[in-house]
Amino acid sequence: MADGSTSPIGSTGAIGSTGPTGSTSAIGSTGSSVLELSGVSKTYPGPPPVHALTDVRLTVRTGELAAIVGPSGSGKSTLLSVLGLLDTPTAGRYLLQGTDTTSLGERERTALRAATLGFVFQAFHLVPHLTCVQNVALALVHLGVPRARRRPQAVEALEAVGLGHRLDARPGTLSGGEKQRVAVARAIVHRPAVVLCDEPTGNLDTANSARVMDLLQGLVDVDRAVVVVTHDLDVAARADRVFKVVDGRVS
Repeated sequence: MADGSTSPIGSTGAIGSTGPTGSTSAIGSTGSSVLELSGVSKTYPGPPPVHALTDVRLTVRTGELAAIVGPSGSGKSTLLSVLGLLDTPTAGRYLLQGTDTTSLGERERTALRAATLGFVFQAFHLVPHLTCVQNVALALVHLGVPRARRRPQAVEALEAVGLGHRLDARPGTLSGGEKQRVAVARAIVHRPAVVLCDEPTGNLDTANSARVMDLLQGLVDVDRAVVVVTHDLDVAARADRVFKVVDGRVS
């Protein structure tokens, strides 16, 4: 930003060196562990019981764009739910920014999720009667941000995704790509350490998919990681690391 303040895109707001798979990362090397699953399993009771995840071990560090791929029914959605603190493992340990989430109560999990994670979904989930800036500011209401600070932060986030000129537009007047950029602004307005994306390009054409992926790559920096669940191999090819889920196991 011109005044030297920190942008919601990150500490630099810039894209830097090239990652190992050809994607661009905001820093030359990855930082500290921000997500760490160790021996995580998730079984839904039967009969018969469904083993959705089995002995999952993965680490995502700040400065990384990670992709999670796999066929339908492989366990991707369950893995995303665990990473997003929307579901709890049956076994194993999940560390989020060094906090062992396994023993947290629901209120503690909710607070940690709100402060640490941002979510981007395939279906956008924008409130149709609210403007872009109101949709983004809504995320700050649940965090208890004072009213006077909500609009300035929402404006900053929308400017960061290239929508400073559509602040007062309503979702019905936006293209699919613009709607997803509003959703990204909403996800980063509170400056989370991790942005979790569930098929973020699934409703977009090729050109808008590329623009959204450019934006998501630009969110990666020394203090943030981005995790994308996708069926799109072109999207996965832009990640620094790819985790493949097959029959509940991750490789």
